Amino acid sequence: MAEDKIVERWRLLDGQRLMSLERARKCAALTIPSLLPPEGLTEENQLPQAYSSVAARGVTNMASKILSAMLPLNDAPFFKFELSTGMEPTQEIENFLDRLSYQTYNKLSSRNLRETIYLALQHLIVIGDVLVIQEDDFNFRVIRLDQFVLRRDVDGITQEIIYLEYIAKDNDEEILAGYYNSTTNAKKGYDTVYVRLELQEDDTWKQTAQDEEGTTVNSGSFKVSPVVPLRWAIVAGENYGRSHCEDIIGDIQTLESFTEALIEGIAAGSAFWIGIDPAGLTELDDIAGTSNGGFVSARQQDVFTLSPSGTMNPQIQSTQSGVETMRREIGNAFLLSGSAIPSGDRVTATAVRMIGSELETILGGAFSAISRELMEPIVRRSVHLMLENNEIDPRLQEQFSEDGLLTVEIVTGLQALSRDTDLSKLMQMGEMVKNLPPPALELFRWDEYAKALITSIGFDSTKWVKSPEEVQEEKMALMEQQQGAQTQAGIQSQLAQSGAGAVGDLAAKDLQETGGQGIQQILQQNPELAEQVSQLSGGVI
Repeated sequence: MAEDKIVERWRLLDGQRLMSLERARKCAALTIPSLLPPEGLTEENQLPQAYSSVAARGVTNMASKILSAMLPLNDAPFFKFELSTGMEPTQEIENFLDRLSYQTYNKLSSRNLRETIYLALQHLIVIGDVLVIQEDDFNFRVIRLDQFVLRRDVDGITQEIIYLEYIAKDNDEEILAGYYNSTTNAKKGYDTVYVRLELQEDDTWKQTAQDEEGTTVNSGSFKVSPVVPLRWAIVAGENYGRSHCEDIIGDIQTLESFTEALIEGIAAGSAFWIGIDPAGLTELDDIAGTSNGGFVSARQQDVFTLSPSGTMNPQIQSTQSGVETMRREIGNAFLLSGSAIPSGDRVTATAVRMIGSELETILGGAFSAISRELMEPIVRRSVHLMLENNEIDPRLQEQFSEDGLLTVEIVTGLQALSRDTDLSKLMQMGEMVKNLPPPALELFRWDEYAKALITSIGFDSTKWVKSPEEVQEEKMALMEQQQGAQTQAGIQSQLAQSGAGAVGDLAAKDLQETGGQGIQQILQQNPELAEQVSQLSGGVI
């Protein structure tokens, strides 16, 4: 029946998001058109060309900054495993969870995670929605907005997703002559497959794939969904999100119009013509027909230059001022630091840092939502795949369930964005603590301070900060070494003063207290001292 066909469900949901697609294509045309090409555009057609590239540079800049904050360029994972009960784990459990997080992170970082998230962030900033799919081999790919539809409940939780897949036909000629038509979802040389994911009552995902005729290609279910739907700005009651570009679309359109007018004005102002006084003695044919550098019979007052630049300069300067203003506004909105720093000879580094910190707050809500909705499902899916492949102890399967003891915490986000601020505060606190009186210094937790300081610059604190057990062991070893040195010095002193009787008393005392282990160990380490003691004691020791 028609209602059982996924293609019919696709058409129904697709018709409900036409305005969302229209807004998204408009934003893409003014920034990066390749993210969402116009409807019906094929690979042979040219993409729209914007007059200003400031918005496009802003998108790439913001995506790069968010990517650097979400996936820092160091060996530390962007997540950690913690106890869901909120209790502090023991040192042994904490070390095990740290090793597990590094194992999972190394598995993820060996694939195309960074480039996929970078492309997904560009889609979110410009389009507002994107679909990220994590394959079973830990590779990732992005599905753009015109190739998927979805439905959410009143709480914003995704209940249904339908996206398009293309399977190549056997005929190479059809593949080479293929094209994609976004109106009919058809691509020559490929078969279109509609993949539908539905959330079940037991929180599993049922997957069904059908062709355009309604024939089921494959089906199955997932405990952890490989598909992650993302949106930039959440609007209550809407299935799709709104993009960052849509929030500032007025500024982008204004800059586009001003830039177009400035280019046309400069082109018009650069035009000129040679005028000849019709009542003068100079002939027009003499001027036009003479080669460059030739001799012409003419009067100077008969020949002049015509150019609109003289009357157009005020308009061009006014337009140029508007372009500079809008570039600065859009630069601020896209965190372009070069546009945010004021010009002048007395600009201090503190002013630059304050402006940068103020701009970073623009990413507050959206960045936190992206970190939670994207990174956490990826980590959970990775752990599930590693458990299925027996790369992790299978006994941990139940611990990562909803009722399990382990949970995933994303440690990037606003914490990563304010890393420089945290570092400066920690350095300021260190200077302040140095001036405290000795009784107050004894109460200060230097180990926690060291961990926070190292973490603020993106390193693993466990590799640099010693545990209390390690410090205690080093103290005990040092005390034993000092005790041995003192005992050896005492023996040598007794040998020099009292001879065999004193050595015998010292040996008897050591025998009574430690069973003779202390003096025997010292004598084994110092053969010359052992020979002296043997001579004085008559071979008793």
